Amino acid sequence: MFLKGYLPYRLNYLAEMTSEATRAIYRRRHGLTRPEWRVLVNLAEAESLTATELCARVPMHKTKVSRALSALEARGWVTRAGDAQDRRVAHARLTARGRQAFERVRPEMEAATAAMLAPLSAEERRQVDAGLAVLERLFDVPGAVGGAADAAGENQVPPQRSD
Repeated sequence: MFLKGYLPYRLNYLAEMTSEATRAIYRRRHGLTRPEWRVLVNLAEAESLTATELCARVPMHKTKVSRALSALEARGWVTRAGDAQDRRVAHARLTARGRQAFERVRPEMEAATAAMLAPLSAEERRQVDAGLAVLERLFDVPGAVGGAADAAGENQVPPQRSD
């Protein structure tokens, strides 16, 4: 069975399943699209980011990141300021309202993540975390131990540990 051993399929499938488990929170309860949630959580993890930096961290096509930034800016959750050295670059950062919005969503996402992992023993959760860390290093994921820079994506809220 090819798909059982095909890493891209397995990773994509698992990503979709975990995303599905949290979509109702950011979508229905908070009116955010997936790109908006991903941009929001990444900006919550950094002082400011450019669209290019967001594209690398999210990861998502620049048009989706741009639309998400515009939507969050329209809500008053994000502000963008031009770069002193390069007028083509804008730095996005959360406003106080954006930070408050993130802090409203965050506990719900953390609880959903904990619920996903609840059937696992403490040792199994450690194994999942260790396996993900290995894959992140393998693909040089930003924020990974030994990776490039800190990042958070959809469902990347750290699981609550019970040990």
